[in-house]
Amino acid sequence: MLQKNKIDFIRIAKSLNTLLLIGFTVAMISNTVLASIVWKAYFNKSRTVVPPTISAAFTVSDTSIDEPYLQQMAEYFAFLKLNVTPASVDHQYKQLATYIDEADWHQMQPLLVEDAAMIKKQNISSHFTINETQIALDDRLVKITGTLNKYVGKRALEPETISYIIAMNYDHGQLSLKAIKKVQKDVR
Repeated sequence: MLQKNKIDFIRIAKSLNTLLLIGFTVAMISNTVLASIVWKAYFNKSRTVVPPTISAAFTVSDTSIDEPYLQQMAEYFAFLKLNVTPASVDHQYKQLATYIDEADWHQMQPLLVEDAAMIKKQNISSHFTINETQIALDDRLVKITGTLNKYVGKRALEPETISYIIAMNYDHGQLSLKAIKKVQKDVR
């Protein structure tokens, strides 16, 4: 009888091991399938992107953008930065700040605050008219050249032809602003 109990115990243990192995295999397959579904859902999200003004068709995916989208967003950033008055500068810069890349926040945000304070203190207003746009899609850089008209109070300053480089980043379907830098003129 003792021998039969041992044989039954061994048979039950083997059956239990087989059931555990089958359960483990089913769990692993289920986890793999669920992980692939979650992966696709996270990285292939569709989204509706509407720039402030749409002047050309563009294509946006989770991993890439095209030149028209980059150009339209760069022009929008230039508008927010350069078309300001003492009354509108806080609103314009606040909108611009929502696009600043987290890695560059510590550099750009203080510059915007300082610039806004100077615009209000000196009663400066400006208007930028874009003449030319050059795009480096792979580097996410846009060079915008145009005419900047500035006023101090009621006094108009001499219009200035100027260029700005707008650096952007595009990760996981989100465009962010890295920098807006004035291109220094060559001194000869």
